[in-house]
Amino acid sequence: MAGSNGAHTPSEAYEKVTTPGKAAGAKGRCTPNVIGKTLIGVGAFFVVLGVLYGTVLPKIIDKKIQSGVVTCNAKDAAKDTYMDPYGDCKDCSPYYYNLHMFNVTNAEAHLKNNEKLQLQEVGPYVYRRRQIKLDVKIENERATYKQYTYHTFEAEMSCDGCTDQDTVIGYDVGYLNVIAQAGGERAFLKRLALGAFAKTNQTGLDEVIRANEVQMMKWVNGLNSFDPVALKTVSSGSTVLQFLLSGPSAISSLELDGFSYNGLFVSRTISQWALGYPSMLAGIGLASNYNNVCVTGGMNAKCTACVGNEGTAECLSIWNECRKCKTGAKVKAINKVTCAKLVSIYGARWGETEAEAWSKGTCGLCEQDIPLCAAPLPGIIEKSGLDYSTTAPSSSTLNDYVMRTGCDDKNFINEYEQYDGYRNTALWAKLETNRNPTLSEIIAFQSYGNCANPMSNFSCSTVRGNDATSLKPGGVSISGFEKELDQATSNIYLLQANQNVTLYNQYTEVDFESITLHRFAPAKDLLNPTEINAEFGTGTPYAGVQPLAFTTNFLAYVSYPLFLYGDKELLEPYDLKLLDGVIAKQDTLYENGVLKSEYEDLFMTYIDIEAGTGKTMRARKRLQASYALSYSVANSSAVMTDVLWPNLQAEVIVPAYYGEESATAAPKRVDYYKTIKSLLGSLIPVLIVGIVLGLILVGGGFFYRRRAASASGKSAAGEV
Repeated sequence: MAGSNGAHTPSEAYEKVTTPGKAAGAKGRCTPNVIGKTLIGVGAFFVVLGVLYGTVLPKIIDKKIQSGVVTCNAKDAAKDTYMDPYGDCKDCSPYYYNLHMFNVTNAEAHLKNNEKLQLQEVGPYVYRRRQIKLDVKIENERATYKQYTYHTFEAEMSCDGCTDQDTVIGYDVGYLNVIAQAGGERAFLKRLALGAFAKTNQTGLDEVIRANEVQMMKWVNGLNSFDPVALKTVSSGSTVLQFLLSGPSAISSLELDGFSYNGLFVSRTISQWALGYPSMLAGIGLASNYNNVCVTGGMNAKCTACVGNEGTAECLSIWNECRKCKTGAKVKAINKVTCAKLVSIYGARWGETEAEAWSKGTCGLCEQDIPLCAAPLPGIIEKSGLDYSTTAPSSSTLNDYVMRTGCDDKNFINEYEQYDGYRNTALWAKLETNRNPTLSEIIAFQSYGNCANPMSNFSCSTVRGNDATSLKPGGVSISGFEKELDQATSNIYLLQANQNVTLYNQYTEVDFESITLHRFAPAKDLLNPTEINAEFGTGTPYAGVQPLAFTTNFLAYVSYPLFLYGDKELLEPYDLKLLDGVIAKQDTLYENGVLKSEYEDLFMTYIDIEAGTGKTMRARKRLQASYALSYSVANSSAVMTDVLWPNLQAEVIVPAYYGEESATAAPKRVDYYKTIKSLLGSLIPVLIVGIVLGLILVGGGFFYRRRAASASGKSAAGEV
């Protein structure tokens, strides 16, 4: 029958048309033995993968982090993040300076009637910093390079409606410096006369100055002003040359009344305050000394002979004169640029033709070896006083920086050993009492305060401390980034104070973009007078200030904003209205002797560091500059403005501005950190899953192998 000879089911029909070899192969691939071996192999792979993922990968990431915090070779140094760290590259972190000026609102009433100064906080005016390295060399675990900066105004980040052309009245730092170095206004006029009309004949000079000193001082101040009307008044015709040649008779008929002739206070734009501005007053003094002492007097030749022999007694004796000659040469070399700024100010009012004529009778004469030069004064933000945003300076004009790379010891990452050409600064001379130094002491210090020839009566501050960007990284492990930061302190080099400052671990965790950071901040009693602090004059004459008189050559101070944690007397001699309308006094800033939290948040300095990478992800440096007038050398009972404003109070410390330098980690760096953190967060789960799943698969494999072996045994028994 057909039914008995044909296929009974579809599968039987299929088996009958399949070749015997293929049928056997298909059956062999699915045997329990093959399945068992496969499961064992896959399971072992998952175990190994889990172990490798959980143990080897953390070591790879840790090595990457450890090497990423240091720059050890030329290849790494060529990266944008090193050469232009505040630039526009994806890994670069922008750096901003927020400037808060204290505008003097009653300057004329203060000068004429000695009224209490009224100050008004204005700002913030925000500038972005670019910091460019040149000529980088890395040898012996140290990086040597040159560096320059430039700054651009950020209108959108600044106060509403504010521009960099807003004007603010404040102390003219150039005036303070020049008048202090001379010993007072009267002493300055005598020095000016000796370098000009009285150069060959000093007979009756003191009487001439006494009779004409007010007019002479106002004339100089007008020449130093940025007021186009005053500039035209004091320089009409050939007035400037006539004064230099014949004396005060050339200016006796000029009407020199008004704010522009006061000297002490000036009105400048925010751009000028921030980036620097030219000073005829400073330029005349430096150029006159250069022409008379350095060139005619032969000091340049003596200084040249001392190159390489600076430590000899003869060279040490002329050290200060050589320093002045070097500065004077720079002023003359850059005069075309600085003079052009004054010409631009003059031309904006009187036109280009008159401006060019004006320059030929004033700062343009600098090229003819007549000491009418315009010296660049450093700005609050741009210390060079020059604009390098369009044209970079020649590296030959820049000084060397030297810092340890940290490649040999990560406790010294980016540790400065030389800053802008110097390795130490003569910072403070010992005084017998807790007081300000006199002008005579400040002037004398310029001659002997040389760290190459240290004396027992003064202290040198050695350049040391890091750039606040990195600490030794805690690294990573299988549990993720290191969470604790056990390092108790970090020393940073503070340019504004010419010394290192210790930041202390606050053992406080703060949040930044959902990342846990550890805060470091200076001590609240950092500026208190102590036995240790006395070495550098810290806390003199009040707790809360670091005096800089011996380095700035006039009474200048750096401090926390509003003299935080300092003596209450520092806030009394003036009224300072803050942006919130509060008058800054002890009782408005503090409550029960404790600084109010809103002001601590506004004014404290800190850096926030991620423990695993050791990188600073957020930084705020807030410092204030203040000035005071010394007593005159010629008259110890009068202030150094002894010609125009002899009745002002001496040694009253008045704040001029405070700045906040701020930087935060770039978004890409934050994203990269979070990606790595997520990857590290998967280590233990993957390790566990890999091992557990692998063991399950291996166990299943052995089960199938045993089943295969059992089936094979039964088959053999059946055949027997």
